[in-house]
Amino acid sequence: MIIPEDQIWMVVVGFLIAFVLAFGIGANDVANSFGTSVGAKVLTLKQACILATICELSGSVLLGAKVSNTIRKGIVSVELFGQIENGHVVLMAGQVAALGGSCIWLLIATFFRLPVSGTHSIVGATMGFSLVIFGLNAIQWQGLLKIVGSWFLSPALSGLASIGVFFLMRYLVLRKDDPLEPSLKLLPGFFGTVVLVNCFSIFYEGPALLKFDKIPLYGVFIISCGCGIITVLIVKFIWVPFVRRRILTGESSSCIMKEFLSRKCKKKSSSTLNSKYPSVLSSDSSDAPIASHESIVMTAYLPKEDGVIITEAKNDIRNNSNKAIVGKSNGEDKTDARKSTNKAVLPVGEGVIQNEVPSHFEVKPSVPDEVNNGDKKTTLKGNQQLNMVVAYSANEQYLNNDSNHTLNNGKMNVTFPPNLATIGEEPEPIDLVKDRPAEAQVFSSLQILTAVFGSFAHGGNDVSNAIGPLIGLWLIATTQSVDSSKPTDLWILVYGGVGISVGLWIWGRRVIQTLGEDLTKMTPSSGVCIEIGSALTVLIASKIGLPISTTHCKVGSVVFVGRARSRDNVNWGIFRNILIAWLVTLPAAGAISAFLMYIFTFII
Repeated sequence: MIIPEDQIWMVVVGFLIAFVLAFGIGANDVANSFGTSVGAKVLTLKQACILATICELSGSVLLGAKVSNTIRKGIVSVELFGQIENGHVVLMAGQVAALGGSCIWLLIATFFRLPVSGTHSIVGATMGFSLVIFGLNAIQWQGLLKIVGSWFLSPALSGLASIGVFFLMRYLVLRKDDPLEPSLKLLPGFFGTVVLVNCFSIFYEGPALLKFDKIPLYGVFIISCGCGIITVLIVKFIWVPFVRRRILTGESSSCIMKEFLSRKCKKKSSSTLNSKYPSVLSSDSSDAPIASHESIVMTAYLPKEDGVIITEAKNDIRNNSNKAIVGKSNGEDKTDARKSTNKAVLPVGEGVIQNEVPSHFEVKPSVPDEVNNGDKKTTLKGNQQLNMVVAYSANEQYLNNDSNHTLNNGKMNVTFPPNLATIGEEPEPIDLVKDRPAEAQVFSSLQILTAVFGSFAHGGNDVSNAIGPLIGLWLIATTQSVDSSKPTDLWILVYGGVGISVGLWIWGRRVIQTLGEDLTKMTPSSGVCIEIGSALTVLIASKIGLPISTTHCKVGSVVFVGRARSRDNVNWGIFRNILIAWLVTLPAAGAISAFLMYIFTFII
């Protein structure tokens, strides 16, 4: 049917806004699927974008039609528009307003790197334009209360499911001295569970385009369980031996292993300590490894001032000390290293502040705790002043006999005995929120699989947010009816999928960084727990009718697992901002949509 000339502008504007909305969804919501994988360094951003493009586009085409019908008809009763004059034109304008309101809000949230629910955005926008036309009678308050409840229900349920998986993994793998074999034994079960859950979500009431909607429930169970069992067998007898061989022979090429190896090999040749009288500490043997059998020489270049300065360093070390102190010496500087802290204490201004520079100097934790106490005085006369004193602990009389101090024209050489870390090297800190290489390598492939399935399902579900109102707009324009039962055209689904992919490539890194890196530190094992827990929650809740947001589920899982892994592993400031954005999404998108609809009433 030919579209009337007075309605063409709405169709054109609607298609343009729908593409921008799909762009915003791609930039914001796709972080739900691949944010954890990028944050855990399992995938690079480019690899994640390639996989997401394939999965989102295929998911939107195969699964998007059914959900689009829900978005198009399930929020506001279209029969109301049939009761007013030119109702179909008013509804078309409303669809354009809904697209605009949701689009503007999603772009604002993405600019501030806040993961918000695209579903709630389009729901709020639809309610907004309906308020302008019908007032409060247009709002289905029961549905609105369900959405408000989902703000708390979604993250709580998903978080509890994810930490349940995490506690199981921590008991079976993460607390083991050698995690390789326990993690490999766990791998087939995890793979099988992921495949079973996602196959069930795809086949149960699946897309009519592939005739999946005609499969009975028992058939869905048989297919899903069969796929899961086949996956378990393939992983157990093919993939597990392959991964074991690659890890044991050092053939791994994943980016997590590359980063680990490069960090172990990386050394810095010098460090600068800024105090009132700055001195530069450097190592003449910067390539010397930890636990070297050769001495390490530290050179301190001393500033010159008139006067006589006497510097005294007292060795008072006890209780299994592994602490290095670098301090400003005005007359006397006393070192007291206690209880295996493995930190460097560095001068800042007139005082000494810990943790200001965390790793300029380190003593290996394996250094024995028996030392012989003694004093060491160094007297400088003339125009030289010693501003820095270095003290350290070990099983030898370093401060008495084995350290070699040489003063020559303002330069002091201190020769350290073996088994000390190279000065200037950045030793690897003790990090509880970090997978060991074997854990990272084993769980990397599983996290990629969960992200791929999640992205496929996301494409089928969230493409409706972009093209649901657009489909309604197109069908009304072509049929001139507010209640068309015409099936969704495939090319419109592709249009929405392309918009999502473009948004991911151009702007997706912003929310991916928030969800995968800024909110909490991500590891492959944590990512697997997050993906499995959130996927189970979304599947079960959607089948029993609970209102669930995929964005809220993923954020809840990230926060719960991050907090379970370490007390200080969650950026609560960012989480607070995300919660505020969730609360504002519905009214903000609704207000923008209502404003646009108010303007349209003067045009139509």
